Amino acid sequence: MKKPETIYLEQCLAHCNIANSIAYHFTGTLNLPYFQKSVQDVLSRVDKFQYELTGTDEGNITWKEMKRPVPPVKLLHTRNFDESFGEFTASIFDLCSEYRYFPLFFTVFSESADNGSGATDEKPVTVTGKFYLVQTLNHAYCDGRSCEFLLNMITEYYNALTENNVQAQTGILKTVSDASTVSSDRVYSFGRSDSLIKISPWQQLKNLFRLITMKLSDSGGFSVKYPVIESEWENFRRQKHYPQMHYFDLNPLVRHYQQKNSSVNINSLITALLVKAFYHVNGSMNGHPEKKMISFRMMSDILSARHRQKLIGNYCAYAPLITDGSKSLMDVAEDIVKQVEIFRKNKLDVTMYKFLEFALRNRMAGKKDDPTSFTVSLVLHRKFMKHPKFLKGTTFIRTTGALNYSPLDVLGAKLNNKVGPTLSISDDNVLFVTYYPLIGGDQTLNKVTEALKTVLKNEISLINSPY
Repeated sequence: MKKPETIYLEQCLAHCNIANSIAYHFTGTLNLPYFQKSVQDVLSRVDKFQYELTGTDEGNITWKEMKRPVPPVKLLHTRNFDESFGEFTASIFDLCSEYRYFPLFFTVFSESADNGSGATDEKPVTVTGKFYLVQTLNHAYCDGRSCEFLLNMITEYYNALTENNVQAQTGILKTVSDASTVSSDRVYSFGRSDSLIKISPWQQLKNLFRLITMKLSDSGGFSVKYPVIESEWENFRRQKHYPQMHYFDLNPLVRHYQQKNSSVNINSLITALLVKAFYHVNGSMNGHPEKKMISFRMMSDILSARHRQKLIGNYCAYAPLITDGSKSLMDVAEDIVKQVEIFRKNKLDVTMYKFLEFALRNRMAGKKDDPTSFTVSLVLHRKFMKHPKFLKGTTFIRTTGALNYSPLDVLGAKLNNKVGPTLSISDDNVLFVTYYPLIGGDQTLNKVTEALKTVLKNEISLINSPY
């Protein structure tokens, strides 16, 4: 069994104790025993899931072998998924405890009360109609892209089971068994020729200079202050936290701006709306229109598609961006596109990943607050979006989700002090936004949500105006 190698980000995420539940919406028919077997067979081949991060006498954190079974796939019935899902995620750590903290498990929500009734060996449980496949993960073990890979493997295995394709099943299990967690040092190290990602020493030095001299401070004041965290984090752990989940129809904006400027993609448009919302909070709600520079961090995958088939872990960088929130939505979106292109072209995101690993290795986390306004990430499943009928017998509709966390200590609490919008967009251009709860209350989250509603309304009025 392959022991996971060291990624310092994963050690810090263990302090945070984040449970991320991703909900995939489907319609069709799911053979539940086949899906249960697929989950069992695939996840039992992931070596990393038979280890846990534990403390040492020296104060370090290391991977220690811990055998535990793959949890069952529970079938739950619902009349209102968002309500049921909110209750589910608010109580998620009870379920994690029941499952002995196995790092990844699945739950199926069905809108039909008839599903599961009258099942026999000859007539297995089938879920029909509209249902929701919820994938819950402990973020210390892997990022969203690794979860996407594992769900792809489970889906392919399920399809092979329905077709009685033993050869395909064997190949899928080998692919999963071969996957491993390599250290951040092996992903990239300065001057190391056998690094997985290649960056010239000169480019790495230029990247470091750019990151060190980049002025990110926007003084927006959206972070939870460390003294508040230090006094309230233990009480926060004892409380029940329900996720905020919001939907916004972006069709008017998407149609208008994609026709006007093809360089502006849907992701940059959504992020620009967030920037405008944070500026609206500064200027219109808090009375500080001079605070127009909005800085934020955007999740960026540093691995290639080929490496994603071989590695399971946290390999995303928090790429820093900054833009003027007082500019037009189009100008903000174009600015974001340009900055992201520069990051990817010069592999600044890889440098940022290593820069963060250096800081975490040297225990610099939680010493000084990061002066950015928010951290944004997308939750999506690329293969389901491109191939909606990928899961045999079903049609994929959209992705939503929710995050919850129960920090193990004050360090874990401090690492989650930013507004962290997690977004998804459906084929019909409906934006879904959720946040993890903040220590000290939801006042800031409520302000950002109201600002986003106002900005969206104003932007739609602007494009509909004849003047």
